Amino acid sequence: MRILALSDKIVDVLYGPSLRSSVGEVDVIVGCGDLPSPYLEYIVTSLNAPLVYVPGNHDADDFRVQGGESIDGRVVQIRGVRFAGLGGSQRYKPQGDHQYTESQMLGRITLLAPRLALARLSRGRGVDVFVTHAPPQSIHDGQDLAHWGFSAFRSFLSAFRPRLMLHGHVHAIRNLDPTETQVLDTRVINVYPYRLIELGVER
Repeated sequence: MRILALSDKIVDVLYGPSLRSSVGEVDVIVGCGDLPSPYLEYIVTSLNAPLVYVPGNHDADDFRVQGGESIDGRVVQIRGVRFAGLGGSQRYKPQGDHQYTESQMLGRITLLAPRLALARLSRGRGVDVFVTHAPPQSIHDGQDLAHWGFSAFRSFLSAFRPRLMLHGHVHAIRNLDPTETQVLDTRVINVYPYRLIELGVER
């Protein structure tokens, strides 16, 4: 499976008539938050591939993308690959639906756990691709509260062993900041501004 994952207001990076030729064929588009819905609709139309997405902390409370599928708090399957998503960031201000305390994010994982636990028992992993906006704690995260990672995500990786975790939120500088880290069975990738990822068939 060839995945195009993107995040965080990159509308000037992947845009224009050469988009399809520069990106090539993709099997699925993954939005990791803080991207305008008209832009994601443009990407879907241009590449003619399914879109799954989670919201970022700057997205509207009722954020929706026509032609895409929100996987925030959900598990979906595309071409035999299971995706689970949890959007949002650490809570750093009183208002905003897409901000959570550590305990609130752990509660969201608990709601997903029954479906993932069954798959973990039968398949060895609860999900193939874990899609978030924020990173795990101490992996690709920042120093300020708004960009802290969630320790709950580290618990998720330990419990459900996804092959990939795709996140955005932290504006990494290529060749200076780490953007890919192996954690147990999982490649954790900061996709900002975008990444093309090959996910091979699991044997």
